[in-house]
Amino acid sequence: MTRPAHPGAPWAAALGDRVEQLSPALQAYFGGVPYGAHGIGEGVFTTVGTPRVWLWPLLAVLGRWNIVWPVWEREVPFTIVNVPTPHGLVAVRRFRFAGGDRTMTDRIIWTSRGLRQRLGAGERVVAEMHVAPEEGGLRIDSGRVGIRMLGLRFSLPASWSPRVTVRERTLPDGRQHVSLTLDLPLVGRAYEYAGAFDYRVEQVAPGFA
Repeated sequence: MTRPAHPGAPWAAALGDRVEQLSPALQAYFGGVPYGAHGIGEGVFTTVGTPRVWLWPLLAVLGRWNIVWPVWEREVPFTIVNVPTPHGLVAVRRFRFAGGDRTMTDRIIWTSRGLRQRLGAGERVVAEMHVAPEEGGLRIDSGRVGIRMLGLRFSLPASWSPRVTVRERTLPDGRQHVSLTLDLPLVGRAYEYAGAFDYRVEQVAPGFA
């Protein structure tokens, strides 16, 4: 059974009744974590990054914002912690690369204009998100992208916005599989990751954020 949507459950708000088209495991994941609990995932990405090393200087800039990194690694352990807040769902992803851990944080919010993802340190990047059930799984596609840089905020034209596609599904063994691709105009595939994880919801002590 899915939980009522609240500000910390933006996916459920965006999906509405369509959440029932997801597999039971994904209904639990996207239906929302109740206040007073954290959703915790632990798994391994089979690949992370891009083998196109000429793109790494660009990715290094985004790496300073804790969004993506100039890497191409296999079998990368990772964790994700989903924390519901009155200001959206905060997700903290930790990648355990060979050269050290890296952490990417985002905040998903449901607004009158739809679903928004605020990415990285200082939430410098904001992306529209569009969701659709897909054969028991969920497909997430980005739309327009806004960037805050040098004290200015601007939106990229749709034709120049990076395209992010995420697919989530449940594997036969019960684990959750996620894949992400990032494509840039005129460049093509610039970043990707894919892997599987186990997910659970745990209560937290009062006052613990």
